[in-house]
Amino acid sequence: MNCLVIIPTTGDEYAVSAPLAWMFNKHLDNVKGIFGFQLTKELVMNHDLFIIELNWFFELAEFKLLVEYIKQNNRNANILFGGLYAALKYKEIFHLLDVDYFIQGDNEMPMQMLLDSVNPKEIPNLTGKDFENPVQYVFKEDDYYNLEFSLDWFPSYSRFIEADILYQLPMILTSKGGCATVHKGCDYCMGSKHQVLKKIYNRPPLVMSNDVLMHLLEKVEKKFKNASLILLSQYNYDFSTQSFDLDMTVEIDCKIPPEKIKDVLYGFKKCVLNIPTYAAEGLSRESIERNYKEIMQMEDEDHKVKFFGNVGEAATINISEAQKPGSNSESALPEWAHWDFYMDLEQAYIFSEVFYHKLDAGRKFTGG
Repeated sequence: MNCLVIIPTTGDEYAVSAPLAWMFNKHLDNVKGIFGFQLTKELVMNHDLFIIELNWFFELAEFKLLVEYIKQNNRNANILFGGLYAALKYKEIFHLLDVDYFIQGDNEMPMQMLLDSVNPKEIPNLTGKDFENPVQYVFKEDDYYNLEFSLDWFPSYSRFIEADILYQLPMILTSKGGCATVHKGCDYCMGSKHQVLKKIYNRPPLVMSNDVLMHLLEKVEKKFKNASLILLSQYNYDFSTQSFDLDMTVEIDCKIPPEKIKDVLYGFKKCVLNIPTYAAEGLSRESIERNYKEIMQMEDEDHKVKFFGNVGEAATINISEAQKPGSNSESALPEWAHWDFYMDLEQAYIFSEVFYHKLDAGRKFTGG
């Protein structure tokens, strides 16, 4: 079957979810990826399976337009949707829109089976309009080691992605199925909802070991110049002897000794290290205040440290407004990012329309 993967562009500039970097490397002959604004009638008519990402709720309005356009122009089209937000609301979405499939929980093996044209009713974790297969496939720690990264199926990714966008594919997250370093201040985030996520994935968050992380970075280094890494688990990683030939963005969401920051920063040829400061734990405000000068002295032309989030009005760190923790707190923790908002589909859709209409004309899906 010919499969077209469609990535909505509402929200962050061309932001995509991490699994896309390894999900389709075995099907480069029959899978192609595009951004939503690239979808045309010709493409709809020339494909029979469509995969539309619904990772964030603010993609809902664009997602609806894409689904309707595909079904209007190809009556035989099958649409699989997936992503974090889809996992929360897939039953409601089946009811509201003419979509065909959703994969519950981990989707690596079910996705391969679907692309290999296995009967959908025989694929574990797969749900359809009129059936719901048991959730039997679970991603295991050993599966991390065998991930292979490829964006060859997505030829326009590098053409449209902005050079200054930080979180580029391939992206590695050190915890799968939830954030494994949840602390006070994270209640707004879906990654902190372990009980909900355990029901979705049939397992707790799965943490990546040091050996696996270094192994995967070696794989990425061989094929890519840019990549990103988000440390979502306890800091048990050793970058002290590493020097990966990558232009890397790293976000540290875990508690880390200040002296280890330099190891991470200089573990890559070029690196931007993003450190959130809105949480009570992790590299907290107090820790940053005590070690700020030392941290900033680690920088050079190719290695930069940036802070984001809100540490409150009591912050006394002597840094510029552009770098000052809390200066961009509204964009870091907006109202619509809170968990309660995720659970209200009607309000989520209203907000998504606002986001969609703010898109630049060149990034809007028009059904051309």
